[in-house]
Amino acid sequence: EQLVVAATTMVLHSTITEEEVPPSAPDLSSLSPLPSLEAAGSSSSDDMSPAEQQDGNDILSSPSNPASSTIDAPNNSEPHRNEEHGDVKAATKLWLDSMLSGYSFIWRLSIVLVVILSWYYAYPTTGNSEQQDEMLEYEEEYEEEYDPWSIWGDGFDYTKDREFWIPDEDLPEDIATDLQSTNEEVQLEATARRQLDPLKWDTFDYWEIYHYFACTKVFTSPRPVWSEQLFRDTRDFYLDFVENDNTPFVGLFRSTYQANDDVYDMSQNAIPYLSGDEKGRGLKAARDIKEGEVIFKATNNTIIFNDGQTLRKFLFAINEHFADPGMVCDILIWAWVQDMEGGTPFAGVVDLDNGNLLNDWGLGGSYEEQDYSANIRCKGAALSCYASKDIIEGEELLGDYSDFVSYYAWADLGL
Repeated sequence: EQLVVAATTMVLHSTITEEEVPPSAPDLSSLSPLPSLEAAGSSSSDDMSPAEQQDGNDILSSPSNPASSTIDAPNNSEPHRNEEHGDVKAATKLWLDSMLSGYSFIWRLSIVLVVILSWYYAYPTTGNSEQQDEMLEYEEEYEEEYDPWSIWGDGFDYTKDREFWIPDEDLPEDIATDLQSTNEEVQLEATARRQLDPLKWDTFDYWEIYHYFACTKVFTSPRPVWSEQLFRDTRDFYLDFVENDNTPFVGLFRSTYQANDDVYDMSQNAIPYLSGDEKGRGLKAARDIKEGEVIFKATNNTIIFNDGQTLRKFLFAINEHFADPGMVCDILIWAWVQDMEGGTPFAGVVDLDNGNLLNDWGLGGSYEEQDYSANIRCKGAALSCYASKDIIEGEELLGDYSDFVSYYAWADLGL
């Protein structure tokens, strides 16, 4: 705030100072000399008192004095060429001075606006206080009672007026069955599904897509580890999807692309396994690993989506192409939002390999600081992940999602 006030004061002071500077005296050397007072029948100035001299000067300089008009141009001849050039030069100089003075003011004003806007975006004003209070309250609840899946968003908004409702007589068989489920979460999801208009699929947010494909029900049973062939088929399908996508760019950026052209075999470092608890699938060390060793990194299997609509289209295309409806649910929970360096502010990222099975250190356990158990840390938009301590063969590999995940950011991506 002090910086903004100082910059504004500087501009106003400099502007006032410029306005207070009197204009330079005009060059009268090119003008005809005044007629002699003696020749006009007047007394010599030496014989006048100072007051009389002043009165005489006022009369001569008065616009109503006919004699003063002879000062600008003699009656008997046209203005000399040099006099015309002098007038043009004076006018040009006056015009340039006024223009430069205007540009100087605009330049200073631009500096002030840049400072104010920078301060505004760095330190949001109280205009967003209600939103900030709401986020603070949410974060406090998040700390008090942690829900491991809440990092992906606030969940399905049941209060939203969707103006769509499937009547009982038109309910699909699977939704009707889920409404009678003994699992309350599956029942609640079925209620959400009957509010989702399939014709408006392209407006669904993250959690609407999640429930549209009945992911709550999908994850009531253990999901299998994907085979390498299934990953390969999915990657091939992605390449076909990109080739046929009719919106390849978002502004100046590609709507989706592979992180790089690198090929990296992580099977020598990590192997997938089924934990049998809340975490479901995970990774274990395939060998003894020394602190600082790279475990895995972003490769050509890492897919980046610069806008939510492209990711949305890809998920629905996956559902149409593959027989397993749970594949969409797998990709949804593997995907995350990341703040990218040098690109669009946020991007959706998903690994189409076993790297997506890296679990967060607190998932299914305690998030108390003293229980911190991450042995894998990741850094940078390139997402290079390394061992933060020595790891023995068979030990579970656990990361820290805060290294790369932008929490609560699906809405910023358009989901």
